[in-house]
Amino acid sequence: MKDKNWTDIVSKQGDLRHFASMAIRKFGKSEHTSAQEIDFLFRIALSEEPLTPRQITSAMGISKTIVSRLTDHLESKGFICKEASASDRRSYCIRITGAGKDEIDRMYYYYLDPLYTLQKNMKKEKFETLFQLIREANEILSSQKK
Repeated sequence: MKDKNWTDIVSKQGDLRHFASMAIRKFGKSEHTSAQEIDFLFRIALSEEPLTPRQITSAMGISKTIVSRLTDHLESKGFICKEASASDRRSYCIRITGAGKDEIDRMYYYYLDPLYTLQKNMKKEKFETLFQLIREANEILSSQKK
């Protein structure tokens, strides 16, 4: 093996997976809205302008196929609607509906509770540093994918 310290990296990967599993709440396949769907809805609701599927793909770091499935699923639930894009007739923009806003209101605390727990129990500087480092890591890994 090229990397003699690979066991340390495997351990760190395990720590990262454990953190992610505790920080991101999940539901099994059911009538509940998943964490990924809530993330999708948050991004649309917080955007000042309607987002295209391409923008959502980039922002969430997921494939076009997954964005398409999420869009179809959330549209079928009445949480979002598609509108023809003014700038590109081949594309569309996505807007959140009143029902989508209601779903965010209903589910956000459940999904954000782990982060509220961290914020409450960590020193403010450490909490901010944690997310600064996560954003930096996301930028490095995103640029590597391209």
